[in-house]
Amino acid sequence: MLTDAAIKKTKCNQEKRITLTSGQGLQLRITPNDKRTWSFQYRFHGSMKKLSFGTWPNITSAKARKLADEARYLIARGIDPQAEKRKSKIKKQKVTEVWELYDQMHISNGVKENTAQGYRRSAAKDILPVIGKLNIDEIEKAVIVKLVDNIAKRAPVMANRTLGLLKHFFDWCIGRGHIETNPALGIPKACKENPRQRVLSLTEMRKIYHSSMHLTEGNRLFLRLLLLTGQREAVIARLSIEEVHDTHLEIDGLRNKSGQRILVPLPQTAQEQVKKLGSTDGQFIVSTTKGLKPISGFSKLKKKIDALSGVTDWRFHDIRRGLATYLEDNGIDRFYIERILTHKDRSVTGIYAKSNHLEKRMHIMEQWAKVLTSDDGAEADNIIHIGEKIA
Repeated sequence: MLTDAAIKKTKCNQEKRITLTSGQGLQLRITPNDKRTWSFQYRFHGSMKKLSFGTWPNITSAKARKLADEARYLIARGIDPQAEKRKSKIKKQKVTEVWELYDQMHISNGVKENTAQGYRRSAAKDILPVIGKLNIDEIEKAVIVKLVDNIAKRAPVMANRTLGLLKHFFDWCIGRGHIETNPALGIPKACKENPRQRVLSLTEMRKIYHSSMHLTEGNRLFLRLLLLTGQREAVIARLSIEEVHDTHLEIDGLRNKSGQRILVPLPQTAQEQVKKLGSTDGQFIVSTTKGLKPISGFSKLKKKIDALSGVTDWRFHDIRRGLATYLEDNGIDRFYIERILTHKDRSVTGIYAKSNHLEKRMHIMEQWAKVLTSDDGAEADNIIHIGEKIA
């Protein structure tokens, strides 16, 4: 039996490596620079393998023998000690470390830009401050329940979104071998989500549009483009110079919810607003920082618009519903409305006709711009039947 005393008496060889054996596969390797490392050699499913236990004297001879006994026990049960050791190392990773991998391998690859930003905000604000320092295999369901409940106190819908993100994250961890069970499974949503039914009237949308004259240039352009194009706020907020053309916007599939490249008509009024208010110095057209960063601070902006316009209980996304309702009420075929709103078209013809109908959509949006920007006191005179000229 190899003892600590015998190991201590053994001198290193300046020219070659020395191997001391302790029987049944356990050995100590001594290098010319006197580094002494324990290893255990074994056969598993016909292949010779080696398992490292660490260095002496940090690992004493007694500890090394105990580790070797544990390895033999696993082998007898049909478990590879080397694979078990790798698995154990993975389990000891902190949630923050595993989240970084999740971001690199999942969020940064295949998740749309706007969605990825939302995931990262949720992680930085609500997830990692609570569980980031815990070992990935130590997360209990009660911890996740408390995390979700705390978010629900201020934002129930956001709590639902965070819960969904956590369920996916832990599923990914299972697939990667970090954990064996998902601690977020079985946790109910914080609230029942009913589809919003808020439809902005033409009068309300006009008030919102005209209130923009009191906003800073970047915020004014953001709000007016939302109303004049009917696009999602995330798309307009991050418009780059390369995406803006003379008569239309060209949005990459990674930047919009449909996942497909879209062409968005810019009515004359919108073109003029872009030239007058758009940033030309940096990357982003709609900006309050000379194009260096996209516009942000939507909650604060929304409160200001509410105060200026007198319109309340609405969201930026409700503009799309208000536009769609107005167009449908005025004779526009649903086919064109879906394309104006850039909803995903899963049909074969839709895939090959993405750039088609731009001229017809431009005609519709030109007339919409005239209706929207007119004085809100003349609503009855400005309801143009914009569907009449669409063949």
